[in-house]
Amino acid sequence: MEKDKKTTAKIYPFYPNGQFYFERGVEAFRDQKIKEAIRYLVRASELEPGEPVILCQLAICYTEIGQFHKSNQLLRDILEKRLGNMDYCYYFIANNFAYMKDYRRALQYANRYLETAADGDYAEEAKDLIEVLLEETPFGETIENGFLKLEQEFYSYKKEINRYLAEEDSASACDILKKVIDEKPNFWPAYNQLAALYFEQLKEAEGVKVLSDLISRNPGNLLGLCDLFIYHFYKGNREEADSLYLELRDVLPVLSHHKEKLGLIHAMMGDYEEADDLLEQVADLEVTERSKYYYYRAKAAYYLDDVEGAKMFWHSFLECDLYEDVRFPWEREADLSNDTRLVLEMLQSENDMTHLLGVYAMTISANRPEFVLFHPLLNMSNWSYMEHLMFTNFDYFPDGDVEQNCYLIMKAMDILREKGILLNTENLPLYERLFSLVLMENRKELILGRYTIETVASAIAKLFLPEMKLALVDEFEYSKCARDIEQVLSR
Repeated sequence: MEKDKKTTAKIYPFYPNGQFYFERGVEAFRDQKIKEAIRYLVRASELEPGEPVILCQLAICYTEIGQFHKSNQLLRDILEKRLGNMDYCYYFIANNFAYMKDYRRALQYANRYLETAADGDYAEEAKDLIEVLLEETPFGETIENGFLKLEQEFYSYKKEINRYLAEEDSASACDILKKVIDEKPNFWPAYNQLAALYFEQLKEAEGVKVLSDLISRNPGNLLGLCDLFIYHFYKGNREEADSLYLELRDVLPVLSHHKEKLGLIHAMMGDYEEADDLLEQVADLEVTERSKYYYYRAKAAYYLDDVEGAKMFWHSFLECDLYEDVRFPWEREADLSNDTRLVLEMLQSENDMTHLLGVYAMTISANRPEFVLFHPLLNMSNWSYMEHLMFTNFDYFPDGDVEQNCYLIMKAMDILREKGILLNTENLPLYERLFSLVLMENRKELILGRYTIETVASAIAKLFLPEMKLALVDEFEYSKCARDIEQVLSR
């Protein structure tokens, strides 16, 4: 009987956790198996997201294999999200910048570490690093004392002005800035801030005059030239913007907010390699215009074929701004609506059709944030009621027949764009013909409100795109709609 008895062993399953992979990673790191350590630590961070000790160890591994930017990104995330008492991340960032021969930034972060943790574990190492950095460059002390003083003054100034702006009292803020300029005429950031406030109030002449005064008093002032470029860029003044960009594109900025500003301008002009290079040098903690920064980093990364990085920056952009369309925009096929400069020029046109198509192009553009969030001079006071409806993408179905026509044509074109009828040079006459239906003198004779969007789309295809064979609804219905459209166009 004893032989027939079966002994069953109880099995305890082993589920590795973040601590398990972290310990394996540290062990591999000590054995100088860095790539193996990275694999373990990445897995540990997936199991324990945001754990600062794991992220810090992973950053150190990236430093070991020369991926300094990747290391700094992790270290900045730790500092920005205040993940534990991790002040020594400042020292590790300083080390990375030293390896990259960016001595100014290395000094900045080494000093920041000593400011936050004067008796920290790496205090002596930080002091030694500062001493070596100052010996490495003859301009070390100038960089440390001069440039950092300017940056501190800039941020201190911005903080003070922002208190007034928080009260939404732009007029008083302008008065204060004018007083600052009178008392301290060489304090150049005051000019930029005053011009920006004038532009926000749509006082364009006053804003341009302030920037002109700045450049005449301080020829070559980088921020002045940048702001004047941005003005002409958004006004659609191509010649003036191009002329200013010729002056700006070869500038090698030193201060972080200069790098940020110039990096954004390179991205606006489509020079994505230069933009990415400069914006990469701006630490997250130093960014002054976060929404723009992450948007243009996303756009630059996408056009440099780094789609994964682009989507990461796009997500960061969405966290900064309440933007209504969260879809990643640039994977859609590009057309004229993605030519930001062309759309801006269309919006400046006095021709009704060109302006209407400019509003339409802005509405459907993959670059829409550049118009609705970043445009410093967007003035819709002279727009027609129809254009306002179009700009909101028709949040509600309008009552008027003409407005309903525009709504149905616009939504029908959404269907056709998905079928490849893009707003490009080839199809521009078609778009002009269709939208002329809402501008013609006899526009009230057409009543598309009796039809569905699909019917209107099929009717447009029947009239203008017979090769498409689009038939989303009953043929009798869309043929009737096509006759209605044709009759109005033929008169």
